[in-house]
Amino acid sequence: DPSPLQRAFVDHDGFQCGYCTPGQICSATAMLEELANDWPSDASDDLEGKIEISGEEIRERMSGNLCRCGAYANIVAAIRDAATETSA
Repeated sequence: DPSPLQRAFVDHDGFQCGYCTPGQICSATAMLEELANDWPSDASDDLEGKIEISGEEIRERMSGNLCRCGAYANIVAAIRDAATETSA
């Protein structure tokens, strides 16, 4: 069965050619774990406490992953959906 993150990538068309998808999924999985543990990033407003799952936060944490098709908005939407599903 696909994980909530994998389902969200499909639901939001978070991939086009698929070349970057494995790396995006791996990085997003690690990023969601960091958020669950309240680890701040350079984009975090507060270094202590609950981290907001904003688009800026997601983009900062995923900034090392390049998508040649430019599906970034869909990738951010997919991660945000998966983050809210796993935290609910």
